[in-house]
Amino acid sequence: MKHPAYRYARILSATTAVMALSLPAMAETAPPGTNLDEIVVTATRRATTIRDIPASVSRVDRNDFEAKATRFIGEELRGLPGLVVKTNDQGTYTDITIRGVPNRVHNDTITVLMDGVPFVTGDDEVDLEQLPFGVVGQVDVVRGPTSALYGRGAIAGTINYITREVTDEPLSQAQAGYGSHNWWNAAAMVQRPTGDVGAILISAQAQGSDGWRDRTDREEQTLFVKQRLDLTEATVLNLTGTYVNTEQGLAGELPTDANGIPVALPGGRKGNWNQDGAGFDKRMWTGTAVLSSAVTENVTSTTRLHARHANTAGKQGFFNPYDPASGTVNFTGFRVDGSTDTYFAEQQVDARLNDTWRVLAGLSAEQVEAHHVETWTGEFDFGPRFYTQRRNAQTGAHVDANLWQSDYLLNANARNRTQAAFAQVDGDWGDVAASIGARLDRFQRKVHYGPSGSGYGPDPEVTVKDSDSHVSPKASLRWRVNDLLTAYAAFGEGFSPGFGPIWSFRNRNKDLNPEIARNIEAGLKGQTADGRFTASITAYQLRRSDLLQLLPVGGSARTINNGRQRSRGVEVEASADLGNGTAVNLTYGFTEAIWTENAFLEPDTNRPFDFTGKDVAGVPRHAGRVEIVQAVPDVPVTLRAWADISGDYAYDGANSRKAGGYMLTNAAITWTALDGLDLTLTGRNLFDRRVNTVVANNDGPFAYFPQPPREWVLMGTVRF
Repeated sequence: MKHPAYRYARILSATTAVMALSLPAMAETAPPGTNLDEIVVTATRRATTIRDIPASVSRVDRNDFEAKATRFIGEELRGLPGLVVKTNDQGTYTDITIRGVPNRVHNDTITVLMDGVPFVTGDDEVDLEQLPFGVVGQVDVVRGPTSALYGRGAIAGTINYITREVTDEPLSQAQAGYGSHNWWNAAAMVQRPTGDVGAILISAQAQGSDGWRDRTDREEQTLFVKQRLDLTEATVLNLTGTYVNTEQGLAGELPTDANGIPVALPGGRKGNWNQDGAGFDKRMWTGTAVLSSAVTENVTSTTRLHARHANTAGKQGFFNPYDPASGTVNFTGFRVDGSTDTYFAEQQVDARLNDTWRVLAGLSAEQVEAHHVETWTGEFDFGPRFYTQRRNAQTGAHVDANLWQSDYLLNANARNRTQAAFAQVDGDWGDVAASIGARLDRFQRKVHYGPSGSGYGPDPEVTVKDSDSHVSPKASLRWRVNDLLTAYAAFGEGFSPGFGPIWSFRNRNKDLNPEIARNIEAGLKGQTADGRFTASITAYQLRRSDLLQLLPVGGSARTINNGRQRSRGVEVEASADLGNGTAVNLTYGFTEAIWTENAFLEPDTNRPFDFTGKDVAGVPRHAGRVEIVQAVPDVPVTLRAWADISGDYAYDGANSRKAGGYMLTNAAITWTALDGLDLTLTGRNLFDRRVNTVVANNDGPFAYFPQPPREWVLMGTVRF
């Protein structure tokens, strides 16, 4: 019989991954919804059931998002309360907004983790498309600032992508799929015990598509290896290696008028007016070691070591507002090549002092080294056109391509370093529990700008440095009202260092303050006595101050502290088992996000703008999902239908145009044809609703990204 401490260490390790290998038959009688007994690690840094977490938390498992034909990262987050998910083209440049907090550039107000490790680029952004989505088994979402747990960037929330768990069960699995626009997928996975010392899992996946818009073809390959080593009865080591290679064509924006109404051009919504060869190539390798050990029966230790390397190349024109009088569609020709190396180490100790008190503390260090080269190509005037490529609006042919020139405007090497210490103390007095904690982050950046050779970049060479620190507190109180209902209240703080993209750091004002977000919330989590109805509801208010705004200056930008924002809202998740194999899941988010202070002068024109009192652009006040699941065990078949609903939202900062509301209806049918064989047919956007993501600047709407039409996917999975 194994020592209890060993079992505790195994549980601690297991809760950092989803049990997605022993997949149940898809014709299940109680499909997953809001399960308050599910275990989540991300919200508290220790294994805790959702009902006992003093935070607004969601968990999405692989067997759920696979049944919905979730092909691209970010899609699995659609329908969660308080989240807005936007994409440019086919699963590209996924943009996440939580609790109405917008990005400055690209996902720089949230923290994204993979197995608890920060997944941040050299630009202090989160590039989701670099993450190996094919190896993910579970996704934890924690809404609200979490810098006291995870440090910089956690202004609005944290998303933790957890890789598949390795169990002792011998298992082989193959998967194949085909869908609209020649989308195809092939995957295989094998898991085997490795004697008495653990088990290994190996999986590989490849997929491709022609894309529904012109020249948006995609290819991706993923390889994943995870070895679990049971070093002693009390110590488990998980070693993980991933490789992902993605090539994606990009179509870019299409023009609108000043009201956000699409302008008719040849090719319509499927058209591509980008520069030739627009797209991105991303290759990434990761290696992670997680050592979990029960030092004593009351003390556990978790050590994380991580390294990754990413090579990225992106080529995409920046769309210029359309002027019908010119007879051309104009965009700025641009390409960026990057190489990034990341190293991360963390030591955490969790100690139970007695029946009442528990302490968790740790240290972490991270270094991100990045080399970026930016190339601009087009007609050059360093004025309204900058490096512009023009196409005839009727034929699509290039205009005056003989006048194009190419220049390097950036050749930079950056090094970001972060060191942190964190601690939290928990007290448990039976029905009442309290927690208080804080984290100290120290962060530095050094960027060497090499000569551009154009005369318009940093020429001669220059090195720029800056550093700062911040302490982020948190506190919570939980009350078990009875066996069926839990109430909580919590306070949390988030911060952003504001170092921003590498290209903007050269003009940095070293007197800038970190951006701060402070959040208070209260919630209820409960279920009926028979467990057939569960629900959680949270009300919150989040305030941001010392906003870090990126204002354009010529071919570069200037970062300033300016303005305040307030978000407040309600987040609801509920699930009901109606009997006879019928379940209903509901999510709803009410988000009121406004600028309480936002006035500035536009640097290039010196024009004044004042968005004070206006809604934050792109954030609907009402959004949610309704899902109905019907299991027919005698066939056996599971039917799913779900509708994603979004209310209208402001297109621009001045709120000159509000629209964009939609309802997208989807359905899936899963048939367990044989023991170990599942077939799933999924239809997305069944009524072919035309949805556009509108792009705006300070003067209002000027372009849009069309979202996908009706699509079908057929997927087969066999386990043996």
